[in-house]
Amino acid sequence: MKNDFTVLIISSVWWSAITRAAVEFIESGVEVHAICPAGHSLRCLKAIESIRNYPYVAPTVALAGAIAQIRPDLIIPADDRVVVTLHQVYGEADPTTAMGRLCRDTIERSLGRHEYFAYAQTRLSLINVLREQGIPTPAATNPATMNDVRRWCASTPGPWVFKRDRSWGGSGVVIADTQQEAESGFHRLSQPVRMVCALRVLLADRDIYSFMEATERRPLPVMAQAHVTGMPANIMVACWEGEVLGTLGVNVVSYQGRTGAATVIEITQSADMERAARVTCATLKLSGFFGLDFVRCAKTGTYHFIEMNPRLTQIGHLCHGGNTLIRRLLQHVRGRAQVAVPSAAMELHERTMIALFPQILRTEPETLNSTAAWIDIPWRYPELVEELLRRPWPRRGSVARLEERLRPNMPYGKSVDRGEALGKLSTLLRAGMVTDMPMAAL
Repeated sequence: MKNDFTVLIISSVWWSAITRAAVEFIESGVEVHAICPAGHSLRCLKAIESIRNYPYVAPTVALAGAIAQIRPDLIIPADDRVVVTLHQVYGEADPTTAMGRLCRDTIERSLGRHEYFAYAQTRLSLINVLREQGIPTPAATNPATMNDVRRWCASTPGPWVFKRDRSWGGSGVVIADTQQEAESGFHRLSQPVRMVCALRVLLADRDIYSFMEATERRPLPVMAQAHVTGMPANIMVACWEGEVLGTLGVNVVSYQGRTGAATVIEITQSADMERAARVTCATLKLSGFFGLDFVRCAKTGTYHFIEMNPRLTQIGHLCHGGNTLIRRLLQHVRGRAQVAVPSAAMELHERTMIALFPQILRTEPETLNSTAAWIDIPWRYPELVEELLRRPWPRRGSVARLEERLRPNMPYGKSVDRGEALGKLSTLLRAGMVTDMPMAAL
């Protein structure tokens, strides 16, 4: 019998954070369907009702067909590529047909008002809106030419950050300490991706989606932003029709590379981040989930807004204040009585300093030894733990292994084989970070 509430999760990348979110939806008592690439960790969850492959070509047609067939109450995009594609599905849907109206209504219900979709695709537009509302943001501009870059460097103290629009996960970002690095970074980001780089992504990362985008040879706008010295921070928001239902703010204690994802976080409350979240949500009439990235200034402690992630982020499954953001949204949409409450085990594991799993396994040994945090391992799902102890699926091929052997400095750390991962877990166990591990887990 069909559940009275259906969620469709869509992912075009292999991030495991969306799998942790899927567990929350499943345990909340909703029916979950998924669209994802081959090898995604979502495929470990037997409770998912159906799983389809994310399409290589014509994704708008495939997603529109899936929405029409599944008829989800809520769509959860896992990454920015999916968000952009859903915006395109909305734009291509024919409002004079039943299928077109269904697609439009479902997408708008899941993401928010369509009039504001463009703000999720162009970084500078939201920065300007928040700056007008008094939200602290570093100086930023969209340079069109190299002369614009030189004038920017002459008028704005370095270092500088350059970001390509429609990039995510730390890719498409250059931090430049000198004008020469700034010019080189802008030149690289403002040009279409070189085919040799696209081939590397295809062969080493087995990422046909990024390869197909690169073959379009389409340049994208680049934003220049003043660098704020400090540590990253972010806030995730559950919302509905422009109203904030719940937030979770964290300071980033450690992260991968210079621009990569967080590995250790500390839950915090910040009036700066809360206000920015509420202004963003109300201005863009958002629904579902979104995240805002900040840098906490080392000198003043002020949180400076950097950019928005128009989707669920990697902390949505964490329990804080007796609940998770995913359950808060479901309780609002479905009614509190229809959503399973967090288990006693979840409440017991509510912590402030958290090492995210499996991200923590890609950090250096000295980081493991110096981190006093609880590691977030989903022991209730041993098949998922086993999958996440392995290399990410895109990095299991022979080309990826050869690349990591020949390339001394991988941008976000080298992938970890299962044996090394178990060794790192043993280190975490000795450090007291793994406190709830089943006796037979290792």
